[in-house]
Amino acid sequence: MTNFESMLFSDGLRVKLMNIAMSRTFNRFDAEDLVQTTYLKAIEKQDQFSGEKIDPWIVTILKNTFIDSTRKKKPDLPGDDLPELTEDGDQENTLLERDRDMCFEKLDEVERDVIAMKQTMSYKEIADFLQIKASSVRVKLLRAKEKFMICMDFDND
Repeated sequence: MTNFESMLFSDGLRVKLMNIAMSRTFNRFDAEDLVQTTYLKAIEKQDQFSGEKIDPWIVTILKNTFIDSTRKKKPDLPGDDLPELTEDGDQENTLLERDRDMCFEKLDEVERDVIAMKQTMSYKEIADFLQIKASSVRVKLLRAKEKFMICMDFDND
């Protein structure tokens, strides 16, 4: 196995990619498809990889792949976001998930990325990746959480 392949197929990188993909797609099935497509593109473009750190390079591929796929999708029909009628508990969970996804979508891209990356990365790693200070990562994460909680109508009281 080459050095490129060992970096590309590391478990840590896969977890990071899945977290970022989930922050974009809000759906495990679509996130797995996005990660798989990202791996295929990375293998096809491995001759373009010239750095020592693969993470920023492959995350850029993932983000561009997601953007390309959303441009190609047909617009949703009105009412597509309504939950199907099921048992009361299931419907309540479905509504909560819909609200969660809607509030997560209201966050800007950096805020979603910081939340997703914090699942598997340290503040320093995120700061290095985003090329900002670790203290800025903490502030961005705090503000993103606050926006999310306000959107979900959770009170601190």
